[in-house]
Amino acid sequence: METYPEALLQDEQLATLTDLERALRESRAELLRGRKEQSRGVRAGTELHTRSETAQLRADDAWQVAPPPADLTHRRVELATAATAEQAKGALASGADVWVADLEDMLVPTSRRLVAAQEVILEVAGTRTGDPDPGVPTLMVRPRGLHLDEAHLEVDGQPTAASLVDTVTFLARCARLLLERGTGPYLYLPKVESAAEAQWWDRMLTAAEEALGLPTGCTRVSVLVETVQAAYELDEIVHALRERVTGLAAGRWDYVFSHLRTYGDRPDHVLPDRDAFTMNTRFLRTYTDLIVRTCHRRGVQAIGGPIALAASGPFDDSAAMTHARVHRDKAREAKQGFDGAWVLHPALVPVARQPFEERDRRRAERQAPAEDAPSPGRASDAAPDAEALRDVSAIPGASTLTGVRTAMRSSLTYLTGWLAGEGTATLAGHVEDFGTVELARMQLWQWLSHGTRLAEGPTMSTLLLDRMLEDEVALLRRRGAREDLLGHAVELLRDSVVATEPPAFLSQRAYDVLLGIGEPEDESADAQEATSGAA
Repeated sequence: METYPEALLQDEQLATLTDLERALRESRAELLRGRKEQSRGVRAGTELHTRSETAQLRADDAWQVAPPPADLTHRRVELATAATAEQAKGALASGADVWVADLEDMLVPTSRRLVAAQEVILEVAGTRTGDPDPGVPTLMVRPRGLHLDEAHLEVDGQPTAASLVDTVTFLARCARLLLERGTGPYLYLPKVESAAEAQWWDRMLTAAEEALGLPTGCTRVSVLVETVQAAYELDEIVHALRERVTGLAAGRWDYVFSHLRTYGDRPDHVLPDRDAFTMNTRFLRTYTDLIVRTCHRRGVQAIGGPIALAASGPFDDSAAMTHARVHRDKAREAKQGFDGAWVLHPALVPVARQPFEERDRRRAERQAPAEDAPSPGRASDAAPDAEALRDVSAIPGASTLTGVRTAMRSSLTYLTGWLAGEGTATLAGHVEDFGTVELARMQLWQWLSHGTRLAEGPTMSTLLLDRMLEDEVALLRRRGAREDLLGHAVELLRDSVVATEPPAFLSQRAYDVLLGIGEPEDESADAQEATSGAA
């Protein structure tokens, strides 16, 4: 049976993908080695900083990016979901301005699910018309990150770059169709850490366009700013992609995960429970202010990050409280200067839209620069404040037993479901994907590594960890979790928490386990459902 992406590509297209993998493999490996070297340097005490050789580029107020296409000019609400038929149907009817079809954190990368996802994307691409009106979802695709492999396709005996496979498969199947229908191939680039990585993406896209006979530069991108490292090179990243980039989006929880991955071994960087701090916390407010200033200085749209809440069904008190929290969060982003924001659930699209529409209506009524309108900024304003980006000294809240238990339960529940093929889960009103699990397991590692005293009195230790794990495993067994998958989930989580040096991405290890398990038994039925009725 043909697997991903061979089942989707013609022989010439597959040859193009193979040639690109060979041409780009070493440069990708070099970038990943650079990540590790930088990480070792920070653990040794070196601080992240801006690059002196690009100071002139940052200081130059004159350059801006290419204008966005018509159907990416209204981006008040972007709905990000897994690229499945069910999620596509809900997204296209949601009234969002953009549907982000996710192949990364929200989709389990089995061969059949990836094939089904690309089929859904093709079906949706055939319905897009380039309509620039608000509320008509424009298709964007989030491929997997630079660090991930695609084991279902080997070139010269080695797995291929998942980012390359996802992107070339999308372009080969959908780009010409999208262009003919008045829109274009649009991507969201995840987990970019540097201008060098942005340049890699640009070279890869240019080479793919040339090899596939597409117009050079037709692939437009937005960048998810979800790593600490990227915050120090925003101008450089935007400049590297200046003919393609249309937006920068705040990654929120992925950014907090990156902060822990970067500074987690420092005693003065121990963070409290996830729900204890908000986006007004200094290090997060500094990061989002920097995104807004950079965007409006360079002609890029600033997109706020998702709040990991779900609200649907009867409008009871719980849903009303969730809607109120989302409204407050998006009102803060609108006032801060963001042009729009992500949500993770269709029911939250109108809730998130309202604050941005109200702000824009006030500006239009005044017909003059408003006090809440973002300033385009100057070079002195746009420079990253390194001390503020690291400052977690005044975060309210504490590390608690409840926080430990919540991190364990959400991680084990999600990982068990992920290994069974479920890419997202709604737990206690929160939408969990692999990004939130990465944060949860890094918080557990940090509390254990530093022997953090929890608010209730106990000190985090291996003994406490194992006792609480036993309780959570017993609970999940009573709830009917598959024993084999639960065992894998426990091993993945525990190994990453007790490790002297935690893995950079747990998703890489989970992928290896997934390959060993093979396709879930119900995968064939799921894949068949996922390729019918998307549009």
